[in-house]
Amino acid sequence: MRFVTMGSKEFPTLLFIHGLSATGSCYGRVARLLQDRWHIVLCELDGHYDGSPAFRGIDDECEQMEAYILENHRGRIHGVIGLSLGGTIAVSLLSRGRIQIERAILDAAYCVDMGILRGLYGWIFPKSVVRVRDGKYIPGFLIDLFMGRGNRSMIEMLYPGIALETCKSACREVYAYRISESLRNTSSAVEFWRGSREAYPKKGAALLRERIPAMTEQVFPNMGHGQFLHEQPEEYATRLDRYMNQTALAV
Repeated sequence: MRFVTMGSKEFPTLLFIHGLSATGSCYGRVARLLQDRWHIVLCELDGHYDGSPAFRGIDDECEQMEAYILENHRGRIHGVIGLSLGGTIAVSLLSRGRIQIERAILDAAYCVDMGILRGLYGWIFPKSVVRVRDGKYIPGFLIDLFMGRGNRSMIEMLYPGIALETCKSACREVYAYRISESLRNTSSAVEFWRGSREAYPKKGAALLRERIPAMTEQVFPNMGHGQFLHEQPEEYATRLDRYMNQTALAV
């Protein structure tokens, strides 16, 4: 794992965690808009940049992030923003409670155990990602199934070096993910973001609210997976800034 930083360390810190098969650069435009008032940490997950070690699992990624925050920020940050797989990792960070996080935005976090569909989805999605990586045809109905009707945002954010094994490893965990009961103990303010065309994040939000009744939710009309971030980064940054500014954690 590696971390790319922007903005002064004197500012409150925001940790951004990208999704499966993307990179930290998916937040690039948002980060540049915020760096004059926030210290930005773009996390790049294992298996998602050239020369990186393989992605081994959500707990392993959490441990690396926690070690970084403990060493560089005294174990406290103002906010975490996670997209898709990154949102699932953010949920785990909140559940583990080893670092202090004031506020969290879970952007389409996958938190639904797929049950008997685990194997099917865990086979179709990695194969589809590799076909996109290699410039091969993907049926439109599969794109609509995973990303929302007419949405190509995650395809356009694809890391060209993504490996099949990284996708398989991540899918094995994400499609079997179960929210920990310890999430009830979090003191963080949490908001869930999703597009109106995302089915499983909607289910995940409902499950999360069982653990965090005070969680708020924003639904963006006619948007699919990652689409708001990719197509409207200025508005994304504005809403993120407004939410994170509601409180300030001393640094």
